[in-house]
Amino acid sequence: MKLKKVSMRIHELKSGMIVAEEIKSGNIVLVSEGVELTDDLIKRLKDRYFEYKIMVYSEDDYEDENIIINRIKTVEEVKRSFDEFSNNVEEIFESMDGRIKVGITEIRNFANRVEKELNSPSAVIKNIVLYGSDNDCIFKHSVNVAALSSILGKWIGFDEKEIKFLTYAAILHDFGKTKIDKNILYKPGFLTTKEKEIIREHPVISYNFVKEIPYLHNSVTYGILMHHERLDGSGYPLGVKGDKIHPFAKIIAIADTFDAVNSNRTYKKREDPFAALETIQKESLGRLDYEYCKIFIEHIINYYVGENILLDTDKVCKIIQIHINDLSRPLLLDEGEFIDLRKERDLQIKNLVL
Repeated sequence: MKLKKVSMRIHELKSGMIVAEEIKSGNIVLVSEGVELTDDLIKRLKDRYFEYKIMVYSEDDYEDENIIINRIKTVEEVKRSFDEFSNNVEEIFESMDGRIKVGITEIRNFANRVEKELNSPSAVIKNIVLYGSDNDCIFKHSVNVAALSSILGKWIGFDEKEIKFLTYAAILHDFGKTKIDKNILYKPGFLTTKEKEIIREHPVISYNFVKEIPYLHNSVTYGILMHHERLDGSGYPLGVKGDKIHPFAKIIAIADTFDAVNSNRTYKKREDPFAALETIQKESLGRLDYEYCKIFIEHIINYYVGENILLDTDKVCKIIQIHINDLSRPLLLDEGEFIDLRKERDLQIKNLVL
């Protein structure tokens, strides 16, 4: 039977598959062409968090169809899990109202459940990109931010302990919003100066509650308190700059911004799936950490490549290449013909499709 090359993600690989093109990290060859994949080799690739698509040999189209079906199913399963996690976060936040004391064990157990879901990061990222956090700016948003923060922390190179504390901080970062008047929090129009000041109190409210959790590491509380600080000093509540902002807060700020732009809110509708990337890139020039943003964008665009998008003409095309200096105008493939959106300026992307 004739072999052909198939593009697959790390979590789709199976022992016995043959690598069709060498796997590289920069100029370093990690796995040579023609090497048979083993469970140990796949595990090492996963551990290093290389989530770029890998070319392997496949025998027929039937296998390709199964891969696509399995990937869709995985995204749907992740969505169901994240919906359940959102309810869990709501329960945790409710128990932090002063009547019932939350211990570090509850936070740790929940973070571990989130981490297990991240064994399939491509499905997690695609779920977040596809659905955002709907209109839920607290609970589902916290789950998405926790997942993205943990993934980015791994891309940056944090160790297991740091990832654990980072995930705690991301889960709890917006607890303070539960103590803000919902008429202000979900106001559809412009906020008054006073209402903006009230909204900006949520990091301090979160910090004051969370610091009472026994045995919680200080890095967690710093990440929570500073997640709206910006490198140029324009953030809040402290107005600190640069290196005075905790690394956890810098990471959560990126994840928080991405999910907020990529989600519906009472005051705005979500934009196309590339708007969040462009916002991160723009904010990296003085407000968000440049190196962290660069790592985030360079990695996450690999999850867009190979996926289908819907144009405003209702035509479905496949993303072939994303240009780092023009993120919202990728190169597309439509029934064997290329469409370069950098040249076809009249065409607009509506959304990603399964």
